[in-house]
Amino acid sequence: MYLGLADAIMADVERGALKPGDRLPTHRDLADTLGVTVGTVTRGYAEAARRGLVRGEVGRGTVVTLGQDAAAPWWGGDASRPERIDLGLVTGMYGLDPDLAAGLRDLAGRGDVQELLRYQPSRGMARHREIGSAWLARFGLSAGPERVLITSGGQHALVVLFSTLFRPGERIAAAGLNYPGLMTAAALAGIRLVPLDCDEEGVLPESLDEACAREPVRGLYLMPGMHNPTTAGAGPQRLARLAAVARERGLLVVEDAAYALTAEDPLHTLAALAPERTFFVASVSKSIAGGLRVAFVASPQEHVERLALGITGTTWLAAPLCVELACMWIADGTAGKVLARKRAEGARRSDLAREVLAGQRFRSRRDGYFLWLELPEPWRGADFERAALERGVVVVAGESFALGQTAAPMAVRVSLSAARSREELRRGLMILLELLRQQPRPGRAIV
Repeated sequence: MYLGLADAIMADVERGALKPGDRLPTHRDLADTLGVTVGTVTRGYAEAARRGLVRGEVGRGTVVTLGQDAAAPWWGGDASRPERIDLGLVTGMYGLDPDLAAGLRDLAGRGDVQELLRYQPSRGMARHREIGSAWLARFGLSAGPERVLITSGGQHALVVLFSTLFRPGERIAAAGLNYPGLMTAAALAGIRLVPLDCDEEGVLPESLDEACAREPVRGLYLMPGMHNPTTAGAGPQRLARLAAVARERGLLVVEDAAYALTAEDPLHTLAALAPERTFFVASVSKSIAGGLRVAFVASPQEHVERLALGITGTTWLAAPLCVELACMWIADGTAGKVLARKRAEGARRSDLAREVLAGQRFRSRRDGYFLWLELPEPWRGADFERAALERGVVVVAGESFALGQTAAPMAVRVSLSAARSREELRRGLMILLELLRQQPRPGRAIV
């Protein structure tokens, strides 16, 4: 019945009976009209949201989003155009990446370099997993090489974990505002995402427990250190409560540590508290270089072989040449130096953003790569994203981060790391500041 409701919404949108911005009935009103349960309507609206037809908005309920009024489902800017300032995609600050030419020269001089073009074990070469184990120690984890697998980046790791550990239709709980790549990976694996309430420390344990009592949740997704997009970070007490709920409810936990090393503060992880049920993903994209497409995954021992089969079934193996470069830079200290430079530059850019946006409402971390900018009335994220793009600045609307029926926030994520220089970042932020002080243009849809 809920799928029939989603199909009906889609049909009405396609024939024009529902238009972008139209408000749908409340869950209770529609349930009474149709003679079904509120839960059926909730699932139907959630399915329509998954298809990109509707979204929840603060103070308005569920509205139609298909068409030009909808926010991009992912970062949609073409920042490669020279006239545009990229404050959308969060990168690892390309100008501070390791010297690839020097790295390739070092590799070329080695006698065993040719083996990097051969098939290797799907979970990764033994020496690479040993170095991966050392890299994971930076996150405070003690995972021997026998528990380490290597994937083609963090996004590939999520696809492997979701498709291997869970069956299609099963549920994973996650913060209601979340990394869009999580939604993509879940959709590919047929996983249903259950949005959770959050505060400044991220997921609320009571919200997780309530979700588990309400429906058959099997997993939990977290981002330790700094959550994308809200910058939230959980402390040890919060993680201990989440670990207790995970154990009581028998949940498998996926920790995506994409931004965990961008801060110098001590890192607290659920993997350190509950290693028997936690899968920790440590990609090198933001700390070394995004183009390497390498991530080290720490898994409970009992699941290693299954995950290796998942890697085999997707890419067979992470490209040994890329993994070798990452491991060489980790082992010789280059990665640590690059990470220190990127942390320092991230702090300088964060200070610049605080200076330019003083007086505005936003959440950030001093050593973070992005900030979460709240918008004044009557701006919406989608409208602000388009208005900024018209002025030559790429940002990402809050709607792109809303999970299922989560109300779309009046906010945008602003990358601090992709701008080619601090001066370019300043120009982009000044344009955003001008927009914040303006009303949306007449004729712009504010629904």
